[in-house]
Amino acid sequence: MTRFVILSALAACSTMLFAALPVVPAKDQAALLKSSDKKLAANKKLAYDFFRIVLNGRRLNEADKFMTVDYMQHNPNAETGMAGFKAYFSALPGGEQPIPDTLPGLVAIQAEGDYVTLSFVREYDDPAQKGAKYTTTWFDMLRIVNGKVVEHWDSATKGAAGPVAAKGKAK
Repeated sequence: MTRFVILSALAACSTMLFAALPVVPAKDQAALLKSSDKKLAANKKLAYDFFRIVLNGRRLNEADKFMTVDYMQHNPNAETGMAGFKAYFSALPGGEQPIPDTLPGLVAIQAEGDYVTLSFVREYDDPAQKGAKYTTTWFDMLRIVNGKVVEHWDSATKGAAGPVAAKGKAK
């Protein structure tokens, strides 16, 4: 019996010791935009402003400043091309939103070659603990050519609705 109690206590402690840490946003987003490589810095800024203005601010009328007409979409819930992008976001409730100065929940921005990846805090209901939440990370990757977004990937799955399907939205 003593062995059972000890093993149970060790199991409980190890669960607490090995629990995942919460995902937290970056404190200085301006620092994330810096790079010693001018092209990478420009691509990071373009991706950042695309998310702030077009996605979060829903300024779809400005999409052509950031994207190509033949933009390729790999989110399974939105059509490819700028027309498909605009149709998807136009169908979301709420219309235009205030353009944020920073991106809510932004964790990091990485750039390499033509690719920029933004990672965001994502919060979900914890299925193991009623009423509790947990955080994880959402990733969006853009390919940028000649100063415009030409391709997008994210971790959306079929059937996801609204902005959750199209972009990382922090809570």
